[in-house]
Amino acid sequence: MAKANFIQSILASVLGGGDANAVKKRLLKKIAKDLSKTKFHFYKAGSHEIDASMAKFFYEIYKAISPLQLMFANTAPNALKRVVIEQSLSENQRNIIESLTEEDIVKMAGTNPLNQVTHTVNEQLQKFNADFTSEKIARTDALYTKLNLLKNFAQYDFFFFLKKFDSRLKEHNFNAPPKFQTIGSSYILEDIKNFSAVAWTLPFDADWDDVFKLLKNLKGVEPITLNIWKKILARLKTLREQRVLEMMVQLITENPGYREIVKTEELHVMDDYISQTRKSVEEILDDLKAKQTAGKVGGLLSEIFGNTNIEPLKNYNETGSSVYARKKLGSFLYADPLSYLKYFSLNYLKKDMRELTDILVVRGEWATQQLAKPLSEAFHQLMDISSKIITLDDKFAESGEYGNKLKTLMPRIERDKEARNIAVMVLNDGNNEAAKLLLTARQHMVNYDKNLKMALEDFVKPHSELIVNWKELDHFAEGKLKQMCIDVYKTLFNFVSLLQNFQITISDLG
Repeated sequence: MAKANFIQSILASVLGGGDANAVKKRLLKKIAKDLSKTKFHFYKAGSHEIDASMAKFFYEIYKAISPLQLMFANTAPNALKRVVIEQSLSENQRNIIESLTEEDIVKMAGTNPLNQVTHTVNEQLQKFNADFTSEKIARTDALYTKLNLLKNFAQYDFFFFLKKFDSRLKEHNFNAPPKFQTIGSSYILEDIKNFSAVAWTLPFDADWDDVFKLLKNLKGVEPITLNIWKKILARLKTLREQRVLEMMVQLITENPGYREIVKTEELHVMDDYISQTRKSVEEILDDLKAKQTAGKVGGLLSEIFGNTNIEPLKNYNETGSSVYARKKLGSFLYADPLSYLKYFSLNYLKKDMRELTDILVVRGEWATQQLAKPLSEAFHQLMDISSKIITLDDKFAESGEYGNKLKTLMPRIERDKEARNIAVMVLNDGNNEAAKLLLTARQHMVNYDKNLKMALEDFVKPHSELIVNWKELDHFAEGKLKQMCIDVYKTLFNFVSLLQNFQITISDLG
């Protein structure tokens, strides 16, 4: 309207008239005159009516594309996309896709290591993507775009439009000739606008051969011939070039400044397909990895703890994590391994491992005290772990450092971006503390096992070099010292292996 008023003001100054209504009337009169000079005499300016000839024009299009309309109505939403993509694939690409089904990948993983399966699958994906040249992608996207424009046009409600001219008209029934009547122009104003919105997006001069070849492949027969479609396009092109519908709307609304707005869109089906293909395959591999990891974790837990049910931490646990995960803030990344470590620390390190360490370090006569230090240091560092885990867990209690902050921030995160960012950082800080505890414990376990192995090797030597009173120590252990060393070594090794199944990293949100 602002544009129309501006045009009217300019014309008023040019024509020397200051009366806006007079200017508008002159413009509308000119538009009516221009419209009358076209070959389409749809609008009766004197009575503001729509002539039956317009209905006849639309009826001929409706009759011609009716099979096409029915075909699209009976075609599943994704069928068109699928057939466009399948038609674009080379024989090599089809073979690759057929080999990357979930069934085939799972079968491959049943006889090969997962890292080898992942490597093979990624190689196949690279070969699959290599066949998609930029020219091929552009050609396929153009085909899909034209197909959707054709579908949008065919699905225009011609029947609803035409029934306003003949109330007895029956949908998709062309046996009896219609009897169209002249009607009031305002009655079909929105229909004209809606038609322009779909019709004028059609590329009139484009090559439609590939579209109709695809339609024939899809249904086995052509819904309409390409020749008929080209004739429809030619008529529509003339209608558009002569601005018939635009001028009709200008006259119906008495708005000479009205302009048709056509929104065109190029669809990019191939990029989405390539991305989705990779994503689907990666999800299969991730699922296999998760199941394999769960199997390994389950086996190691059984090896280390037997049938013992490991209690979760009081606050840093899966239940507490779900509150933040639902809000997409993050989660407690290490709740499970940290609970395993706490239980291990309280029920193994402070019992079996303490007993062995006391025998070796306290009662053992080492060649030099310096040799015993790494073993002793690793044990004492591990002994501190359980109290540090409890300290971290308490921080996530409602009254704790992290828990209190999160409790304060949670009511604001939906409307306050800064509050959301701070909450994410609090969770990140807590996860980093947990990661540091796990990584530190893992390193001390490795160090302990390394030195324990050296001691065990010294124990079986004919002439020991590290500890000089092995016989005395074995007597104190009731002849079970060697087995005690083997059991502790194996248990620590298994627990380190357990932790290695979790991706433990220190993150920096910067």
